[in-house]
Amino acid sequence: MLTGQDRRRTIRIRRSSLLQCKLGDIDRPAIKIAEEPDEYKQAFGIIYEEYLKETYAKPHDSKLLYSAYSMLPKSVTFIFKSYLEVLSTVTLVQDTKIFGLPMDCLYKSEIQALRDSGRKVAEVANLATRRVNRWSNLMIYLAKALYRYAIFCKVNDVVIMVNPKHVRFYKEILLFEEFGEEKYYESVGAPAIALRANMDSFSKSLEGAYSETDFETDLYSFFVKVNNDIIEPEMQYSVEKNRLLDMQLARELFKARPELLQNLDPKQREYLEVAYHQALFCGGLFGEGELRGHA
Repeated sequence: MLTGQDRRRTIRIRRSSLLQCKLGDIDRPAIKIAEEPDEYKQAFGIIYEEYLKETYAKPHDSKLLYSAYSMLPKSVTFIFKSYLEVLSTVTLVQDTKIFGLPMDCLYKSEIQALRDSGRKVAEVANLATRRVNRWSNLMIYLAKALYRYAIFCKVNDVVIMVNPKHVRFYKEILLFEEFGEEKYYESVGAPAIALRANMDSFSKSLEGAYSETDFETDLYSFFVKVNNDIIEPEMQYSVEKNRLLDMQLARELFKARPELLQNLDPKQREYLEVAYHQALFCGGLFGEGELRGHA
């Protein structure tokens, strides 16, 4: 059992190493929101590869992992790139009346309590970094981009489901709070715990946690004040994303995983059929009414 002093020292070491982003071997590092089809496919490929290694996903011929939430117009996929190669990715899924959030499958009552109190909720999903870049701390830069975007979109609460073995990191380093008890997440074959970060008070929480002079790494300044011009020249957002995927890309994704639509409820399926009508029904991928017939 760690003493209070030892625990404090351990947290300090972990925090102080967090921003040591090892970019020496990364060509033209940059952070952006995915826009091009190749950026999305690379991101979905990384998620598949890394989740497969952790046994969170099953083998699939497409070698891509994504869901209907990935295709919603307000879902934002952040990527860390080395020139043209995507190295790391994370997605922010905003709550909607038709789809809700991925976490609703386990923690609907907890999420609903936030909705009922008038809070705008978004979920962090699909975190993945290529194994060779795992120790480069790229994800902390994506976390910063996600945080600033959530603030821009006036999100009140950011929630996430994590494996219990990662809870300590999210609580001690990123200052999330436990939001729901441990449950078994059948889709990934592993336990999960719900965590929440209150965006209304998050900057104050960061300031309180990282204002002490003996912390070498000040995540408060990093998240709230400082721009890293070399890798993130445009961290100020001017418009909230509300755009469907490229229709050709959507067609490829639906073709690779037709179960993506068949596993939805009727309202969700109807929404995507209308939104992606061109991708689904123009060119013979599916016939009109075929998807409803297989539901």
